[in-house]
Amino acid sequence: MRDAHFNPSLFEAFRFSIAAFVPLWLLTGAAPLASAQGAQPTPPIIPKLEVDHDPSGRIGTFQPGVATITANNAFFQNLGTNGRTCFTCHQGQNGWTVSAADVRDRFEESSGTDPIFRLVDGATCPTDDVSTLSAKTSAYKLLLDKGLIRIGLTLPPPPPANLEFSVASVTDPYGCTTNPATGLTSPTTGTMSMYRRPLPSTNLGFLTTIMWDGRESNLAQQAIDATRGHAQANSPPTADQLKQIVDFETGFSPRRFSTTKPASCLREGPPADRSRCRSSSPNSSSA
Repeated sequence: MRDAHFNPSLFEAFRFSIAAFVPLWLLTGAAPLASAQGAQPTPPIIPKLEVDHDPSGRIGTFQPGVATITANNAFFQNLGTNGRTCFTCHQGQNGWTVSAADVRDRFEESSGTDPIFRLVDGATCPTDDVSTLSAKTSAYKLLLDKGLIRIGLTLPPPPPANLEFSVASVTDPYGCTTNPATGLTSPTTGTMSMYRRPLPSTNLGFLTTIMWDGRESNLAQQAIDATRGHAQANSPPTADQLKQIVDFETGFSPRRFSTTKPASCLREGPPADRSRCRSSSPNSSSA
């Protein structure tokens, strides 16, 4: 038998062949889908055309430009202090919002540690008990059952003459608006808690107002307020980060397809026969 001989050139070839199989998320910095509990699971890439299944068939997201590498876009980055990103409440398989079914899956998979489950607005009130899994189930009941986030709206500061109303009666089954520590301090001062599902962050070019009540002046300001509020950031996003967020959420469109639609309805560009795809309406998610 010949003597064993180490050939450095063979080792070099082997080393580079191994490097070729390094997962993309290691190169981009994005976490894999099976990331640690408490972190925001994020795919490394949002493809130019992504198709997911939903109860009525399939829902597709199309970006006219190129695929998005999530590690390079502030929409998918942790800009706050609680692990949340824009993607926490705006995901493609749900028409770029959330669904109660998806939220329940995330609760079970993470035992309630997924970033969407945060006291600041995921619970019925920020003073809720979340010390046990059972307590979390109760605290996050509206999020789990209906996909609703708490929005705390603070009444304008005095003088009360600035208000065109006063609060005369409150239905508050969760004890948040009627608690002076978290809610109203008088009929004209304090905070009122509303419970709403996050709006889809897509097809935004068709909007005539931003947010349910039209309180945001533009998409950049909405991103600032969401980062400071929902993500509990200590500072607003930079101008470059705001541009990345707004460019991403204004640069694509989702479309839902029933299970009876032909494959051509899911292809890039116009389908060969539009008559077979008429019920595939934009911005119609199953959430």
